[in-house]
Amino acid sequence: MLATAAQEKVKEQHGFLKRSVASFLEGHSAEALRIATAIRVLVHETGRSKPLLKQLTQNYLEITILGHPPPAPTRLGNFILLYIGLGFRMSSDKGLQPLTDLSEPNLQMMPLGSWWNECILIFPGPNNARIVFARKNLLLTLANKEGGAHVDPNLPPEYEKYIVNAPMTFTANGVQTDTADYARYAAVQSAVQMVECLERNFPWTAKESG
Repeated sequence: MLATAAQEKVKEQHGFLKRSVASFLEGHSAEALRIATAIRVLVHETGRSKPLLKQLTQNYLEITILGHPPPAPTRLGNFILLYIGLGFRMSSDKGLQPLTDLSEPNLQMMPLGSWWNECILIFPGPNNARIVFARKNLLLTLANKEGGAHVDPNLPPEYEKYIVNAPMTFTANGVQTDTADYARYAAVQSAVQMVECLERNFPWTAKESG
């Protein structure tokens, strides 16, 4: 009975992710908060909370999912960004969008545990320090502090400085775009990767979506 109940809940989360991604790409950016919460339900473990995927298999952190290789130095325009594990595309009618194409060449299979803790962004900080944001950091802040499941007016200082007040903008056809919302874009890309992971490792999840 437990396995059946867990399967139904995983199917629900799979459906939530697919619908929220579609809605985000239609312009509803707040869907990223729901996405972060759904992924938290699936994979995040605390002393009091058992992740949903662990109710399917104790070795859930070993199932494979698409992610990015280890960081490499990168420069974007005049803003130096040591690493960005996010992709962007410019749409003529919707502006800047997160890249959701799973065929991009720099994606590779990795264990879910590595993916959850994967480095997404590294910014140069003061005194040659590195300001690092992992997927887990970004998504849990969205879920636990920015309104996914809870609202906390006191965001982590580095998150507020580098993510909320992100200094990097994009220019298309000579027109400057809005600043990229790193955390929400990371949530959307993570959702697309998670959907693929669920459908490949648990094919019955795809039968739910609609």
